Amino acid sequence: MRVWEVKDLGLDNLTLTEKDIKSIADDEILVEMKAATLNYRDLIMIDGGYGPIGGQPPFVPISDGAGIVKEVGKSIKNFKISDVVIPPFFKGWDSGYMKDDTVLSSLGGKEDGVMQEFMIFKENNLVHAPKNWSCIEAATLPCAALTAWRTIVTEGKINKDSVVLVQGLGGVSIFAIQIAKLFNAKVIATTSSEERMEKAKEIGADFVINYNKETEWWKKVQEITNKKGADIIVEVGGSKTLEQSIKCSKTGAVIGIIGVLSGGIAELPIGRVIYKASRLIGISCGNKMELTNMIQKFNTSNTKPVIDTIFGFSDLPKALIYMSKGQHLGKIAIDFEKKL
Repeated sequence: MRVWEVKDLGLDNLTLTEKDIKSIADDEILVEMKAATLNYRDLIMIDGGYGPIGGQPPFVPISDGAGIVKEVGKSIKNFKISDVVIPPFFKGWDSGYMKDDTVLSSLGGKEDGVMQEFMIFKENNLVHAPKNWSCIEAATLPCAALTAWRTIVTEGKINKDSVVLVQGLGGVSIFAIQIAKLFNAKVIATTSSEERMEKAKEIGADFVINYNKETEWWKKVQEITNKKGADIIVEVGGSKTLEQSIKCSKTGAVIGIIGVLSGGIAELPIGRVIYKASRLIGISCGNKMELTNMIQKFNTSNTKPVIDTIFGFSDLPKALIYMSKGQHLGKIAIDFEKKL
């Protein structure tokens, strides 16, 4: 089978190799991987940016994928041949909160990732994909979608009366809009251009703010909410957006700290955080139970992920370079069966 490996740190050291397919034990499942999708985290892992908690070469990169069950061991009960399945982002984080060693179990680092044509899993390390979703569509869920779900559902306790603020139109933010609308919540999105404003509305945002025109966009959020503020904030910006997020949040709001696109060190208005009783929560993806619950919710709707571009298996380096430019809108996918 074909396998991509990080032989040494850095994108230039990605190597396409051949390996044998191993036999499975009675409690294992053989999955033929059919698709993967990319996250910025994958680039950081390949470059060694996470230090000791990341993978040390050689390792198989990329965390998010989906495939089809090809063989099941004698003791397997919940999966059968031809099922479309997804491996969760964290191997072994079944429910509840993260433990000290959970971060070490993410795929695409210390645990080999999905850029290999066949993978072997224990039964508790797979979930069923949404009904009538392709492998490419299903491969979008383990990281970005689940991060959005944990922020607005698990921590935010979203309901139909919630106001959700979403920053930008990255992978997490797009899924946050879609998930919020599954709960009939109101969504306010910020983005950078008129074109992207229209796209945000197509995805489901009720109100969209151009942050290049409304530089103090927190005031616009307060205006839209009649000065009540947002209940849940998907905070992906970091140093240059956190203060505005706090200013436009409702008393007791959940602010999910997800990204640091504008910088990782922020000046925190502590007094405002205290009197607003703000709940700033670091979000690191989610667990298998949350992934299953999210998939069940998607099964009740016609929602499908936004796909920007699809590359072939052999074009992984090109796909990663394309992602690094930051010009995409939606997920970048790898179709293992796509022909050149």
